[in-house]
Amino acid sequence: MKRWAGILAVTISMAMVIVFWLSRPLFSQQVYQGVAVANIEVGGKTREEVVQLLTAWQKDQKARPILLSYEDRAYRVEPENLNYCIDVEATTDAVWQFGRDDSWWTRIKNIRSAEKEGWSIPLKIKYNENKLDSIIEQLRESVSRPPCNATVSLLSGRVIPEQEGRELNAGELKELIVLALNRSDSATIPLPVTAIHPEITANALAESGIKELVAVYTTQFNAEDVNRTANVKLSAQKITGKLLYPGQTFSYNDTVGPREKSQGFKEAMEIINGEFVPGVGGGVCQVSSTLYNTVLLAGLTVVERTNHSKPLAYVPLGRDATVVYDVLDLKFINSSQAPIMIMAEIIDNKLHVGIFGQRVLEKNIDIITTEQQVIQPAIIKKTDAALAPGENKVEKPGKPGYEVTVVRIIRNDSGKELRREVISHDKYAPDNTVIRVGPEVRPVESRKMPRRR
Repeated sequence: MKRWAGILAVTISMAMVIVFWLSRPLFSQQVYQGVAVANIEVGGKTREEVVQLLTAWQKDQKARPILLSYEDRAYRVEPENLNYCIDVEATTDAVWQFGRDDSWWTRIKNIRSAEKEGWSIPLKIKYNENKLDSIIEQLRESVSRPPCNATVSLLSGRVIPEQEGRELNAGELKELIVLALNRSDSATIPLPVTAIHPEITANALAESGIKELVAVYTTQFNAEDVNRTANVKLSAQKITGKLLYPGQTFSYNDTVGPREKSQGFKEAMEIINGEFVPGVGGGVCQVSSTLYNTVLLAGLTVVERTNHSKPLAYVPLGRDATVVYDVLDLKFINSSQAPIMIMAEIIDNKLHVGIFGQRVLEKNIDIITTEQQVIQPAIIKKTDAALAPGENKVEKPGKPGYEVTVVRIIRNDSGKELRREVISHDKYAPDNTVIRVGPEVRPVESRKMPRRR
């Protein structure tokens, strides 16, 4: 019996020694060996030392720019401009809690694994996401460009070779920049750019036989309005080189795409509900209206078109075409017997839109406006207590509206009229005159005094 008691005592003692040996790491007052934060070893450090290390690292990271490159161009993103900082407290907590949470057996297993293979704790950071998105958008505008099909120059008549497009992957770049904020190295990041190939090459254009200018129309714009000019240029760039075979329908909205900042469009004035207000894509209607006139002069068939609610300065009445993505479109059919190509060129403050084909038109086309009627503006009076009785001030001068009919006249080379067709009946609403007037003078009531008796 004593013998078995001795064996049991020895066994218990050995078990206690083993348990003590296994559980000894659980009581460490330092970060466990093998633990790292973003590849920087912090094992063996106290909690206070981890805080000091992260604070010093934060200072270095803020002073270290993120370097980006594309081809021969270099870009810098300053962490300070992103309101970047390390969440020292949260990162320290994550480091310190490693090996101190969960069951004792899981903790021991993790601690041993860190000693042998290492264990990385993600660095917890803070930054202004809106500012990062803004920087990425600036980079996208700098690098991205749509592909350009091979075209024929409106001015020289020569073939303009195709140009490869490129698109910056904004989502991937954002991930790369955030990863760079978590690293201690200063390696340059290549911008994630995808090449976009044009649909029509110079060889394909030559094979199509397109070489003659069929029709062209020109409008002017204010080049000093930078954002609107950018939208005009982008829209023109998107329609230029568009090839249409006989019977094929052109859609302006499908070709130009959504008018969004992510697509490169900027905020500029546009007409919404009859008023000029800021909106993304202001200026795209000048390109659609210029193209519409070219289509009319080329004798092609228009299947969808809507006039603006207000008259415009760059085209005559009845000759405009408003477009709203997914709502109002400009569509026409290549009703000719051969393929055609749209070409748009901008020179100084002039937008030229032309249609090329295999041969010139064997007829003359005129577009005229008839049956014009003026719609006089209404007068709206608003009482203004700040004005004296009988006084009035014009708050907003009115402008007349119009009703017009547009006709296309087709003649042969000798000038004989072959036919005429009504293209559209359009109405443009007037701008009402608004006048502020002083309050009316109310007559003073007279009262008879009672007689004294």
